[in-house]
Amino acid sequence: MKLRVPFLLVLLSLASTLCALAAETAPATQMTAADLAGSWTLAPVQSEGASSGPGAITLVLTFDHGTLAGVAVVSLQYEEKRWPLVHPSFDGKTFTFKVDNGENLLAGEMKVVDGKFEGHWTGGGEDGRLTMTRKSN
Repeated sequence: MKLRVPFLLVLLSLASTLCALAAETAPATQMTAADLAGSWTLAPVQSEGASSGPGAITLVLTFDHGTLAGVAVVSLQYEEKRWPLVHPSFDGKTFTFKVDNGENLLAGEMKVVDGKFEGHWTGGGEDGRLTMTRKSN
């Protein structure tokens, strides 16, 4: 019996170590379209490195009855422009959308990177980088 107790303790110790390692290496829970609901700061930058348009844009995303929707809100000096998103989608890794700003149809595509989104935009003969981070409430 004396030999069994230490063996049992070693076995339990090994099992708990393996469980801890499995928890550390398990992939993070994948984001869903519902997780995107809320306000985000969208920051487009032209390929030349210049800020694109009026600067940061707020995306207000909703998820209702399995449908992702949203609006781009641009605050100008004396007014606020609101443009509905066209066909926004999220597959768990890539967020894509289009927006018609009245002059051009702009398209964005971003991937999740450390809790924020990074990618690119195109439209109106221009293109550039695009980042999106959740606004704190």
